Amino acid sequence: MKPHAFSKARMMPAACCLVIALMLLAAPAMAATTEITVTKYCDNNYSAAADSETLDLAALQALSSVYSNGPVYMQGGTFDYNLSTWAYTEDSMTYFGGHNGTYVSNITDRVGGMSVGDEIKVAASDGYGMYFNYTNVYAPAACQGDMILAWWDSDSGVVPTWTKGLRLFFYTPAGTYGMSDSLNFTNADMRDSMASWYWRMVTDKYSPYGTFPSAKGLTVQTVSDLEIYPPHRYDFNTTGDTTEWAYEGEVSGVPNDATTPSTQITNTIDLTKIADDDGTSYSTSSNTDSYYAAQRFVFNVTESAANIEKLNVTWIGTGTNAGGTNGADLYIWNGSSYELLQSSTGSTEVMLTGEKTSSISNYINDGNVTVLVKQKSASDGFDASVLVTDYVKLVVTHHHSNS
Repeated sequence: MKPHAFSKARMMPAACCLVIALMLLAAPAMAATTEITVTKYCDNNYSAAADSETLDLAALQALSSVYSNGPVYMQGGTFDYNLSTWAYTEDSMTYFGGHNGTYVSNITDRVGGMSVGDEIKVAASDGYGMYFNYTNVYAPAACQGDMILAWWDSDSGVVPTWTKGLRLFFYTPAGTYGMSDSLNFTNADMRDSMASWYWRMVTDKYSPYGTFPSAKGLTVQTVSDLEIYPPHRYDFNTTGDTTEWAYEGEVSGVPNDATTPSTQITNTIDLTKIADDDGTSYSTSSNTDSYYAAQRFVFNVTESAANIEKLNVTWIGTGTNAGGTNGADLYIWNGSSYELLQSSTGSTEVMLTGEKTSSISNYINDGNVTVLVKQKSASDGFDASVLVTDYVKLVVTHHHSNS
């Protein structure tokens, strides 16, 4: 943030204030929500639900009733250039009243819960939403507090009389009534308990210079949906929403380009053989002296590299050579060369895996991740180099941003 030696005057012309007031009067108020739909999506198809359930108010209250035991406060932006970015000020704390609600984890458990790597969107009835991860829901830091979907407000009562519910808050019930640390969610608490991409940052509308943290920006009102998205699985299963290509051929070594081998496997029956770990396999062989059997898989990744936390590759199959070394090598293309992920030296079916958690953009070229599997030793012209794939997949762990 750009420091200023003096405080800014925050004034608006009277005419502008009048226009804004009229616009607010004309805008329809969002109605309270009285039920929640929780959906867990398929890992290979984000438009298909693996499980879904709608819970009304009575069902939510039956799951859990978590009373805040005092008023909840959340910090907004300080908009003070003379303070540190994450500074606490009493004036920036917003009073939200006392609340009673249901643990978000109790609701997500209705559809099988969440796993590490999953992301949840807490969505309002108008589509507005905030994202969080498994830890925020199931193992929150003490400074974050539990994620609570509130249905009762101390000032307005139960929804729908309380028109801003169902509403997301963060608190761990205080042992005694009153304003305690467990009921105060500050900007520093947000910083210390959440991944940086989940921080809510807001722009100073009175100045072009600053962006400030605002923990209260994470509260979502009139919540209608909880949407759980697991890491995105890319494979050749036809139920998926992904695009991928398979190629085969023989190579004289590890290729120095990402387009070899280049013979595309297009037959639907052949592609089905590598779509599941089911014992049905697709085989490629080379009888050419000094050449290895190889297969190449290209996955068209729809997530932005900037939002990807992990790329994980899995290949299941066999590599054999009666006159040489059994086994296979698994590689990933890094934009200029192949990097070895894992190797095997046996003749039985094996699972090879590997992952990348940094410099992700190196491994996504023109939107694609390219994986190569090569049999361990070259043919001598008599004994074939044989590579057999049962299943191959790419799993992309990714996130959204709350700012």
